[in-house]
Amino acid sequence: MATSKRRSVVLHFDLNRTVLMSDAAGGRTMENTVDYLLSECSWGYVNPNRPSEWICVSGASSIEPPAAETNGHKLITYKQFVDDAHPYQSLAAAQGRDIDQIKAVNKAAKKKRTALQSAFTGGEDAPGRRVRDSFKEVMEKLHFPMGEQREAAKQLAATMPKSRLQEAWSEGRYYLLPSFLQFLSYLSSPKVTEKEMDVKLVFRTFGDDIVEVARELDLLVDGQHPVGLPALPERFRLKLEPTARRIGTFYRDGFEADGTALAVGTLTKVPFSSKLVEEGPSAPNNFYATSDPEVKVIRGFQSIQETLNGMLQGASTLALRDYWEWWSAHAEDGQYGKLLLIDDEKMGKDDDVTVFFDDHIEAHHPHIVDVRDVRSGAPVDFEKSRGKYLQRVEPFAAITDPNYFTSLFEKFLSTAMNNQPSKRKRTDTSPVKTPAAPLPDAETELLRALEEEILKEEEKNKHDKNKKFPLEEEENDDYDESDDE
Repeated sequence: MATSKRRSVVLHFDLNRTVLMSDAAGGRTMENTVDYLLSECSWGYVNPNRPSEWICVSGASSIEPPAAETNGHKLITYKQFVDDAHPYQSLAAAQGRDIDQIKAVNKAAKKKRTALQSAFTGGEDAPGRRVRDSFKEVMEKLHFPMGEQREAAKQLAATMPKSRLQEAWSEGRYYLLPSFLQFLSYLSSPKVTEKEMDVKLVFRTFGDDIVEVARELDLLVDGQHPVGLPALPERFRLKLEPTARRIGTFYRDGFEADGTALAVGTLTKVPFSSKLVEEGPSAPNNFYATSDPEVKVIRGFQSIQETLNGMLQGASTLALRDYWEWWSAHAEDGQYGKLLLIDDEKMGKDDDVTVFFDDHIEAHHPHIVDVRDVRSGAPVDFEKSRGKYLQRVEPFAAITDPNYFTSLFEKFLSTAMNNQPSKRKRTDTSPVKTPAAPLPDAETELLRALEEEILKEEEKNKHDKNKKFPLEEEENDDYDESDDE
């Protein structure tokens, strides 16, 4: 009897502030990091008599705005209030010396944003003092419970070399969030393994935290993790050796399909330098030929996707380092961010699922993920990718709800499966006869179509103009993903 093909489910997970909370990258304290994430889910309004003041109405942090009396004032989060007060300028159209000027403005704006949002609840005059109890709750949930688990974490930390994982455990804090640890255990349970689907994990980061995630996964697979969960299957181990073909690093120097390269077998990125412009497309090849000749550089969307598919054939867990410099150089525009290649035509036929989970995905734009059609190379409209290829993660809920990722995955998968065309009855596949639209409606649809074509053409012209954006030397190449908003 023929067996049905197992459905491919590829889950891309951002790391910092999605599945882990790290305070080491930018010199912040964990208290600063928690204040920042609470500023994203605490609500208030702008004082109409004093526009520089935000008035908090939340009694506790919440993803949805509270039902509070505001006298008709629009509710916004404190993070949004600060972002609006200190806006970034776009680098996409900058030319010559304007680039340095705009980068300086953006650097100053980011510094102000970070300072304000990282001090959200501290002090008697802090704008978020009303949600201080939420701050205490989050800080408590970021730590192992008192007793056996916390002591086990500290004992293991004493045997580790200095690292962010070691530092967190030595202080009794989680590295990977408990809700994600529970999710990994769920993926290895019969609830998932007995279904006709093949689940793969792809960890994505701009930073250098993949090594520590791999170390924690080792402990989970070996059954030595302080949380005491059943040992994960061997397929969850993330092998970092170049020959294992489980890791890769992106390099981007252009907007079109041939403007992206993937270096397979390394987590070392091409240094951001003005020399890259002189070297052109050969820059990554030249860099890795000198630093690590074993690394293979693949260029172009189609070739990269074929390579990633091959890597996933022999593994359940991959890790990819994205090119923060390209995203930063374009005012943190989503179409220059973490690349997610999709084949909509093939996925529709096979009922496959590919989705990117990231806390930086916004309500109205992708912000940090660049969803592209692998066949055409064109960006996928956010209205189409949202909820289908992109799923926002709420850090507050990921910390406070131990079942957060499991529930989020089940809800997403249920929606995705219900929307798959193969789930329809055979009679549904025949052409559907619909009555002709009345003339006014038809004219309206035609106008809408023309408007969409004009917008697409304008967008294409904008990107054609800037697709080879000059790379400028950064004054400080240190990366702090917690500042990625």
